[in-house]
Amino acid sequence: MSEPTTEGTAGTALFDLIRAQQRLKRAHRLGSRLLVESDIEREGRPDLVPFVLGYSFDHAGEPTLRHAHAGASSVTVIGDDDYLFLSDRRPPAPDPVGGRSLWRHREGREPKALLGTARDVVCYAAAGRTAVAAAWFHAQADSFAADRALRREPARQGLTAVTVDGDLWPRSGHRYGTEVLRLVAVPLDTDTAGPQPLDTPLGQDTLLTGQLALTPDGLRCAAGLVRFLPGGHRRHGLLVFPLGAPHDARQVWADDDLSDMIASPDGTWFACTAERIAVPGSAPRQEAVLVSSDGLVVRRVGQDHRDWLQPRAWQDPGNLLCSGEQDGQRHLWRVAVDGDAVTRVDTGGSVLSVTAGPHEALAVRSSIASPPSVVGLALAPPKAPRTEIFAPAAAATPHGLLERLTYTAPDGAKWSSWLCLPEHVERELPVLVWCHGGPMLSWTDWSWRWNPWPFVADGYAVLMPDPPLSVGYGQDAIERGWGKWTSEVAAVAAGQVTHALLDPRLDADRVAVMGASFGGFLSLALGTLLHDPRLIVSHCGWADFPAVARACDLHWHWLREYGPVDSSPSYRSESLRLETLSPRTKVLLSHGCEDTHVPVGESRAVYRTLDALGMDVELMLVPDERHSILRPANAAAWHRWVARACRETLGGRSARKELSIR
Repeated sequence: MSEPTTEGTAGTALFDLIRAQQRLKRAHRLGSRLLVESDIEREGRPDLVPFVLGYSFDHAGEPTLRHAHAGASSVTVIGDDDYLFLSDRRPPAPDPVGGRSLWRHREGREPKALLGTARDVVCYAAAGRTAVAAAWFHAQADSFAADRALRREPARQGLTAVTVDGDLWPRSGHRYGTEVLRLVAVPLDTDTAGPQPLDTPLGQDTLLTGQLALTPDGLRCAAGLVRFLPGGHRRHGLLVFPLGAPHDARQVWADDDLSDMIASPDGTWFACTAERIAVPGSAPRQEAVLVSSDGLVVRRVGQDHRDWLQPRAWQDPGNLLCSGEQDGQRHLWRVAVDGDAVTRVDTGGSVLSVTAGPHEALAVRSSIASPPSVVGLALAPPKAPRTEIFAPAAAATPHGLLERLTYTAPDGAKWSSWLCLPEHVERELPVLVWCHGGPMLSWTDWSWRWNPWPFVADGYAVLMPDPPLSVGYGQDAIERGWGKWTSEVAAVAAGQVTHALLDPRLDADRVAVMGASFGGFLSLALGTLLHDPRLIVSHCGWADFPAVARACDLHWHWLREYGPVDSSPSYRSESLRLETLSPRTKVLLSHGCEDTHVPVGESRAVYRTLDALGMDVELMLVPDERHSILRPANAAAWHRWVARACRETLGGRSARKELSIR
């Protein structure tokens, strides 16, 4: 299909303005200065470029850029002018180095390479005088020299064939062909030996996941593990070990899956996210747990909290900072590890990331209607109000109204949505219903990809419902939709949409439904339930549950939610009957051809079914994308394609108007 074209509109101008902004992800203190990690679109580069940017501030609080590292991310501050980061920069080395490597920045000096490997340094943790990194090694290699030797002949022959088991993808987060992740000790002192691979025996069917934490003294390490079980199941646990004796490592397999470790300031605990092992009929629940640094003790904290908690940083040895959604926002919560008290820390938005010390936390926060910014949070008395420190995308903050809607279902349960509107509503507006992915997510943040405001600028209302399985509404909301994506989730979402359309400002006869991933499925499902939506847009969606469950890399999750593919009737009962779609509905399907979560064959199958039914259906394939559309040019082409279909099927403002921002 040829690239879609479109005339200029206010929405297109706002989309382009949003696209040009610095996409803030994480912030750190570097002495009195600010260090941020952001993604930036650069001319001539097809992908967003990650940057590490160092700023100072004048007396008026205005930032000045002091240094920048392109192709860089994953900062660990180890001094007032000293930090580590991962970079695409190639270090000087006698042997070829590929992918990302570990570097050290010191103010006033050239960055220094600490570790480069034949493929990638995936992640690292640093504390004291040591860093520990996870890098790709040939599975049979026990040294850097052996790794280089084992790669040489297959590379010369062009050999890439590999026999797989457990994880059936030859290139994933756990395996890259014949390579697996291995841990490497990297000394930070210049007078000690160079990097050395660590001998950490894992056992059969167990691999590293690429998550690491190190106690502040640099003496004990925790690494994430995945174990592949018969029948396609898997578990997630920890490997804990003293850095001086990695062969004494202990594997920690708790009742729950464990991930995302953060070491406490006194080195006593690793805080983790614990996810209950779900089964059909009983949904997962995420809580904060503490694992002792020797791996012998696992205990829960914040157990009385209604919603899910995920550890993000330590304030001090007695207080853990966690994020957790609640009613349309992702709040920051302080959890007392001894008394279990949970209190909210006001950030003024939804928290994306947190770094913290005893006196201050830096949070990157946003909202549906405001792009990410850095706020400083005083944690120790006297506690000053939160202070916005840095807002690089403020120019793209849109005008518009953001309203909170509540729908009461026939059984009395209440379900919430966001409604985005133009500032001045002078006529009935066509409505875009946006379905979030996940499915265990909710609409809480600013989105660079699914941003409603360019469509609002073109005269649409955008409704963003949180149906069952959305987080932040109590465990009952998760249980309600678990294993019932069509019969419960889609049914409740249809009720939310129908109720919202009673608003006299909205035109119930001009409705489009769209979403990606689970939202792509849900948009198709709503198309079978709502009265004649004019347009459905489904990115990487599906209709056939057994087909996607069998072929995707999330097979283990489908087993937990729906059971065995060949014997559980829910796969068939929850699948969609596409022939029930209105023949008057136009359907846009899109898919990344490298998608492993939902194989691209699902969109092809939906297209062929709808085309055989005589429906108006279009398919956009993106050969170089995976589950999400990440390349800016591809995202822009998709947006123009969808915006054109919205104008053709729903109407809306077509004349370009002056872009209004604040």
